[in-house]
Amino acid sequence: MRKMFVVVAMSAGMLTACDSFGQAVTSHTDVLARAAGHELTVTQAASLVAPYRDVPAQRDVVDALANLWVDYTLLAAAAAQDSLFRTVDLEPLLRPSMDQWMVWKLREKVIQVDTALTDDELRALYEQQGVGLQVRARHILLQMPADATPALRDSVTALANELQRRASGGEDFATLARSFSQDGSAQQGGDLGFFGRGQMVPDFENAAFALQPGQVSGVVQSPFGLHIIKLEERQQTPFEEAGEEFRATARQERESKAEETYITSLTDTMSIEVQEGSAATAREIARTPGMDLRGRAANRAFVRFKGGAVTASEFLAVARTWPAQMRGQFDAATDEQIVQVLVGLARNEVLVNEALRNDLSVTEVEADSLREQMRFNLRIAAVNAGLTSIQPQEGETSSQAIDRKVTGFIEALLKGEQQAYPLGQVSFVLRSQYKGEVFDRAFDAVVARIEAQRPPEAMPTPLPTPPPTTTTGEAR
Repeated sequence: MRKMFVVVAMSAGMLTACDSFGQAVTSHTDVLARAAGHELTVTQAASLVAPYRDVPAQRDVVDALANLWVDYTLLAAAAAQDSLFRTVDLEPLLRPSMDQWMVWKLREKVIQVDTALTDDELRALYEQQGVGLQVRARHILLQMPADATPALRDSVTALANELQRRASGGEDFATLARSFSQDGSAQQGGDLGFFGRGQMVPDFENAAFALQPGQVSGVVQSPFGLHIIKLEERQQTPFEEAGEEFRATARQERESKAEETYITSLTDTMSIEVQEGSAATAREIARTPGMDLRGRAANRAFVRFKGGAVTASEFLAVARTWPAQMRGQFDAATDEQIVQVLVGLARNEVLVNEALRNDLSVTEVEADSLREQMRFNLRIAAVNAGLTSIQPQEGETSSQAIDRKVTGFIEALLKGEQQAYPLGQVSFVLRSQYKGEVFDRAFDAVVARIEAQRPPEAMPTPLPTPPPTTTTGEAR
């Protein structure tokens, strides 16, 4: 797939393929997508992709193409109606942004922290935290399979303890590593080179950074197996070179700690409780953010707390503000990780309520500023795609002119000649207001049509066989 098309599919704020906007039965079985009265047929979609062999004929590619076409057709239709996008109803997107604005106001008002640090205090903190510290270590790794039998575990552990005893007793560590270590560093005597914080798994890192040069660790267990570690060197960027940058980091840490202390004091008494099954439903919403939640489904409480709740519709509104990549991470996230996100949303709502209690609501001027920023983003996207001031050519209707310009834009993307400005959460508003839908039932037909339109790849012409030669190199 062309790199540009991948970028568009990941970042343009597009929906996954879904008939959630309407699965009405249609007699036009060859329709892949509809948007503001326009249609993209199976034949048209296949004709767009077929010329580009490096764009694979796959369902996910068709999904990306269809959603891209919907988003930019709706953008063109909205621009034709009003180039300043004043007719686009942005209120569904305004609430999450206004809530965040109020939380920032509350933070500025209630969190007061002393961030002044003398040079001596800063130096002491720098050395205490080991900022810029790197260590060079060797290790011996004995692998321990996750399904190892008790007998095998006992055998590997006994060997690890024996090697640790020998290394601590002064036996050459590099020689032991070459003989026993079961990873790629064995040939280098277990030398891992220099590494900093965050580059190794936590258990290994904590053991390595706790050592002084020349010291050997005890047996350390990690997901990779059992390690014996020897520290060779420690080096740290001099305070004089990094002090001022570290001062800004230290201030941020103090502010963050004060903020967390305040939030905890506010939320610990609120009895925040995630409801059973909420993680699975949240995962589904993140997967299909174009779904239309109504009635009981919309009002279902994901999290309850004293005086309020985070509902499914509120989670949907927030999820639509996230980049597609972030929403995609929910598929691989554990229930525990999703629960933490939901608890975070509940804590944020508690803060919003506290801001309102402190009379820190968003003013109309501030709300207008948010709306104008959203409309500005739409104008930039439309101008970038060449979808403003579209004029019909001779014999062409306004609707046909929009189709021509959107098709040209997508072709330019496929050729790598154009970039797509991310529409983000605004695409959901456009789809709701101007009606846009993608029919995944047509995906397979588009894939088949693309494959049918592409001629078979030419077989390479075989090279002629040279005549046999004598031992002197002369042809016979």
